Amino acid sequence: MEEGFEKDGRAAYVQIARKLDQSEAVLQAAHAMVASRERFDLSALSAFSYEILGNYPKLYTIVFYQKIVKSERERYLEQMTRHTGVTVNITDFDINRRRSWLSAPQRDIYYPVTMVEPTSLESRALYGYDILHEPRLARELKEAIATGEIVVSMPFELNGGARVYLLMKGVYRNGGPGVIPLRPDSPLVEGVVAVQVHFEQLLAPLRLESQSLNIALYQRELPGVHGSLLLYERSFKPAKASQWPLFQRFESKMDLPSEAQPFVLSLSRNVTWAELRLSVLVFQELLVTLLLLALWQVYLQRLYLHRARSSADEALFSQRERVEVALNAIRDGVITLSHDRRVEWVNPMAQELLGLQAEQILGRDYREVLRLQLGLSDVSRVDPIGQSFLYQQVVEFPDELLLSTFYGETRLVEGAVAPLFSRTGEMNGAVCAIRDMGPIRRRAQAVLEASENRVRDHLEKLSHVARLHTMGEMASGIAHELNQPLAAISNYCAASLAMLEDVEEAPVQVADALKAAIRQAERSGEIIKRLRAFVSKRSMDVRQIDLNLLVGNSLFLAEYDLRSNGVQVVQMLSANPVTVMADSIQIEQVLMNLLSNAIEAMKGEREGCRQLVIHSHVVLSQAILEVRDSGRGISPEVEAVLFHPFYSTREGGMGLGLSICQTIVEQYGGSIEAENIPGSGACFRLRLPFAPALSPPAAPPAALPLGVTR
Repeated sequence: MEEGFEKDGRAAYVQIARKLDQSEAVLQAAHAMVASRERFDLSALSAFSYEILGNYPKLYTIVFYQKIVKSERERYLEQMTRHTGVTVNITDFDINRRRSWLSAPQRDIYYPVTMVEPTSLESRALYGYDILHEPRLARELKEAIATGEIVVSMPFELNGGARVYLLMKGVYRNGGPGVIPLRPDSPLVEGVVAVQVHFEQLLAPLRLESQSLNIALYQRELPGVHGSLLLYERSFKPAKASQWPLFQRFESKMDLPSEAQPFVLSLSRNVTWAELRLSVLVFQELLVTLLLLALWQVYLQRLYLHRARSSADEALFSQRERVEVALNAIRDGVITLSHDRRVEWVNPMAQELLGLQAEQILGRDYREVLRLQLGLSDVSRVDPIGQSFLYQQVVEFPDELLLSTFYGETRLVEGAVAPLFSRTGEMNGAVCAIRDMGPIRRRAQAVLEASENRVRDHLEKLSHVARLHTMGEMASGIAHELNQPLAAISNYCAASLAMLEDVEEAPVQVADALKAAIRQAERSGEIIKRLRAFVSKRSMDVRQIDLNLLVGNSLFLAEYDLRSNGVQVVQMLSANPVTVMADSIQIEQVLMNLLSNAIEAMKGEREGCRQLVIHSHVVLSQAILEVRDSGRGISPEVEAVLFHPFYSTREGGMGLGLSICQTIVEQYGGSIEAENIPGSGACFRLRLPFAPALSPPAAPPAALPLGVTR
């Protein structure tokens, strides 16, 4: 009877452990499906969940809690209303008083229920339910986001009385939790995917020989906490007449193997006198006592071997289950081949790539279904799989490899073939992985085109502003140079008129001509004023900008010139934002001009000694940006006229660059100065009024150009 109890206990342990592994495998598959896409697709996750739950009917539901910030609330509600066909609102659940739904107040962040599969009338009421502010589940939700691991929630009861718990795992973009734990409002977090497990479905039905086994699940003992928490209990009891008197009670406790679901399985069975016959019992006890003396070691050995075999079988099954679920979820085609080069197994993605169903592929020679050829090549067929079997090593697909489907469609693919070996070292098969590169290439091309358009638009803005400033400086210089001779002409004409007044019978024509000359000189001066005013009317977008970000933009635009001239850039930027109030395009124009001058100044130096240092910091109420080069510096005679218009040391230069920089900086209340650094070239120092940032910057610092160190 005790052996039967142990047999039922092992059977219950194996079946429940398998269900726990299936729950984790389904969660990992749903998580992989969401994380593999560029953006969250509600319909795709719903269809995927419906399909995968069809293979695991013992599981209850798959739920997705999407992260929604305050600014996205209205758009989210409109999207959910269109998807479900009913009005959706973000809600809380009052569990302490009326046990009813309440409209959630305005919050900075929500984690509402966005998808529940399978969908039913009861599950529709959950749409919009904010789990982040649910006292029963908030702590585990935050832990799942912060750790990136599978987290199990405390048990809770549904409205119908069913007792359930959640397995949750956070979904991220651009990586995972990293070294620093993530918060629910982190921009990397997209949401949390969860599997709802029903205790009743977990513990029943079980295939057991005995019908009087009591089964309970406990939480494992935590450090510093005495005792275990009872999660769920299910009893299979016979009729009351046979329960007394009690003869014997069998009990057993076993830790289930799941790390994410730290449960302890407790089994017990009461044996009463009514279930036994005394004479048979005495005989059996005597016989067992005699036999145990001779067979004790044999029994222990068999028990050990049986447990080891059961554990190995379960581990093998669990590992195979996880691998199969993962291979079915990934977006790469996977094909396994036997030693005679026939297809043994294909995942759904491989079926899609080949354009055939599994029954049309399995058992056939791989050359009948895998038609590979190089694009624009004289070689009609390529056989990396045959090479892998021949050389018994990993063979990667060549570039520009095309896969022809059964229906004649061609796809650009990449992949590799890896051999499989037995324990004796003999090759007994191979695994082929294929990836469709068409969608990836299209996405990369779209991203590249968008990036080129942004850079082109930015350069056009800089060129436009530069032209306007050049015209303004030229107009100012021309006006300055012409106003003086025009004023002299007017003065000379006025003096001539005064002298003619003392001459008797002076010709009237001469006086009229002098007056006309005065009017034309004044008219010319007015035309110059209007031209200068017209050129000076430039629209500006003055706002708070970070000089550190503008440095990154300018280095990106000047990357080609820096590389081609062998200039090494060292960035000594402030760890905190160096913010000012100005037009970002105009300040970038100043930085581009200073970078161009620095590159020109270092052309005479030998390669390896051309170094450009950019230093930003804040002193009192001033934001300071320094651009230092390792050239020969500025001579005293050049330093005196450095910022004068139309002065240039370059052959063919207009001499307006530094004059424009000075005009731009001074219109924002700043200044620009130049000085020689002994043994290190020249330093141009830009000073602007510091404007402290009101909030941390939303975007990360700009990426450094290639070859540039910080």
